[in-house]
Amino acid sequence: MSFTLETSRSVLLSLHLQHDIVSKAGKFANFFSSQAEERNVIKNCEQVINEARLIGMPVIHAAVCFNDDYSDLHVNGPLLAMVKQMEALKKGEGAAFFDEVAPYEGEYVIEHQRVGPFEGTNLSQILKDSGSDTVILFGVATNIVVETTARIASDKGYNVIVVEDCCSAATLEAHKASLETLSLLATITTRDDLLEKLKAPSLK
Repeated sequence: MSFTLETSRSVLLSLHLQHDIVSKAGKFANFFSSQAEERNVIKNCEQVINEARLIGMPVIHAAVCFNDDYSDLHVNGPLLAMVKQMEALKKGEGAAFFDEVAPYEGEYVIEHQRVGPFEGTNLSQILKDSGSDTVILFGVATNIVVETTARIASDKGYNVIVVEDCCSAATLEAHKASLETLSLLATITTRDDLLEKLKAPSLK
């Protein structure tokens, strides 16, 4: 889909690029690792993040993580129940970001305990303070945190851009189905198209 981008009014939001979710050795490896690897998600995200940094676009990183005793986990659905059963996403190594996409000093890190990063955090205030009207987002999984975040950001009045090849789900079918729904609420683009926009001086 063709779109224009005012980079000075945009932020980049990286979602759940964490070891327990994406890594082959992670607690959710059986669900998400294969598609993330096949779609080259970490490398694609790294390229987008680095280009955004070069032009001074704010980069925000969201991580879902919990206390060791899960005292901050409210289970109200199967996915969150699985987190506790699998002893996943405890603060520390499992919840850490991949080195390639880890935050730089000074970049915002949103730690949250719900499916998406808006609830119970200061993300809304960060976006408001940035003066941005556009949120560019990506991560794993497409049909979980990406879709949740895109819907809420859209409802809050932001223009939402989803970078489809910087996302993956448990299956390609789930990924595609989520994007088909999101196409009614957001602009769906690719890494290459976005990189071209980020490098275009006339749009900065």
